[in-house]
Amino acid sequence: FAGFLYHSPHTVVYEDDLYPTALHLFEARKFLDHRPDLAEQIRRCERVEEITAISAQQEMFARRDWGNVALRMMDDVLYLKFRQHRDLRTLLLNTFPADLVYVESGDPFWGDGAGAGMNELGKSLMRVREWLRNPCGL
Repeated sequence: FAGFLYHSPHTVVYEDDLYPTALHLFEARKFLDHRPDLAEQIRRCERVEEITAISAQQEMFARRDWGNVALRMMDDVLYLKFRQHRDLRTLLLNTFPADLVYVESGDPFWGDGAGAGMNELGKSLMRVREWLRNPCGL
């Protein structure tokens, strides 16, 4: 299930640009509308660690509503990823009706945070799975 992670090496095409991972696109979307230069810098990162460093350093240029739209953005990015990769889509659909939990003790937001986290990645994957199962509900 490593392909379910947002930093797995599965490309995502968005607006005719190829992003090396879903994380590249997710972080780039913080800046895409008003600082496309930063979004492009993120898109071209070779290593995932570079992405988070640039995003953190340039946080003052992130879209002001990012805190309100970040989860929807992750849903959208993951939806694109799973639509564009049939093998991953099949794997995700085959998890129904199981609850999906990102077991990551060091990440209390995206992961389970050693049992006390929010598991937002798992929740996002379940929403995407539902959209893929019922495309009319988008």
